Amino acid sequence: MTSTSPGTRSTSTTDKTERWHRLRQAALTLFERHGFAAVSIDDIAAAAGVSRRTFFNHFDTKAAALFDPAPGEAAQVAELLAREVGADPWAALTRALKAYLTAEFRTVSARRRILAGQPELHRFLLVANARFEESIIDWLHDRGITGLRARALSSMALVCVRESFMAWDAEGGQARLFELLDGMFALAAAGAAAIRPDPAADGRAGGGRAVPRAGQTRSRILLTAERLFAEHGVFGVSNRQISEAAGQGNNAAVGYHFGTKADLLHAIVEHHTARMERIRERLLRARSDSTDLRDWVGCVVLPFTEHLSSLGTPSWYARLAAQIITEPRLRELAGAGLHDAPHFHAVIGGLHRCLPALPPELRRRRDDMARTLLVHTCARREHTLPADPDAARAAWSETAAELIDAIEGLYLAPATGH
Repeated sequence: MTSTSPGTRSTSTTDKTERWHRLRQAALTLFERHGFAAVSIDDIAAAAGVSRRTFFNHFDTKAAALFDPAPGEAAQVAELLAREVGADPWAALTRALKAYLTAEFRTVSARRRILAGQPELHRFLLVANARFEESIIDWLHDRGITGLRARALSSMALVCVRESFMAWDAEGGQARLFELLDGMFALAAAGAAAIRPDPAADGRAGGGRAVPRAGQTRSRILLTAERLFAEHGVFGVSNRQISEAAGQGNNAAVGYHFGTKADLLHAIVEHHTARMERIRERLLRARSDSTDLRDWVGCVVLPFTEHLSSLGTPSWYARLAAQIITEPRLRELAGAGLHDAPHFHAVIGGLHRCLPALPPELRRRRDDMARTLLVHTCARREHTLPADPDAARAAWSETAAELIDAIEGLYLAPATGH
């Protein structure tokens, strides 16, 4: 029953990003110096001054240290595309891609030098380039270019980038890369000119305004990740598996929309935390003046059970939450993504005011016991929910009542060891 302040969250997120970049830089340096095959994950971790375990908190494989998108890279690409307003779609897209390559030239040139001696790594380029596809397609969709038209335009641009990159000698510098790239873009321009917005395209709503796809894709990925994490464990599922299960042709869709697995877990926790905070706010309006411990225990239990009930059946969040409170690594990952939760803190403050006889340390331990009882009981209930919606809602109501009884008794139990 703890939360994380904005300052703690910001510091933790900053630390993770700094470690990610330290690992990426160490990998680039070692790969350039010794070759990809000669460098181990332990070598990279040691050069970055972190443990092997920390490496796997950031990357799934050694190749991922070379090819994974950087934290915030999806937002960077989306921002570059968003700046291109009112221009011809092909011209705007090619300018945005060149701006990205300019900003990331250090990594781009290092990657090319590494690939020059490692042809077996070329297959990773398809995944590395594909991570931009969803951002490009979403941007094109907002400009009225949808479906296969958007796929064709995006694919043409990315093929130009990939083939120019492969034909380029990094020692020739940025000017030579852009010379090759401009030549490829010019060759593709004739085909691109035939692709224009389709006013009758699927996925458009009233008034001819495009329905945003990015939000739909993010929601689908979030729900799919939550299910897979609950069923197989957070560390048993890769971002690629989540993308595939979410029906994304681009296997790097998770990286584009969220970044790392830690970022995805943060997003899931924040989504549910925000909805539970709204329930706490409603309960607080009705009970804020209460001096009855049972009222405050209700404010602890009901936001979780009511929210879980609102998810319908089947749901998976309770089982994911049980993993998070059990596994220290997950508590750290999820904690960094939690909202500042003022209503949560108000509830705990009200509950503690009803327990003046308990020493602070004992009160904290009972908070932990109550949280464990709440989350694990709900996880078990979620796993056995009836399929019928009315029966499922009744099951959550019954579970909430039983938990309020049990947790109230836990707080009122005598402190025999004190």
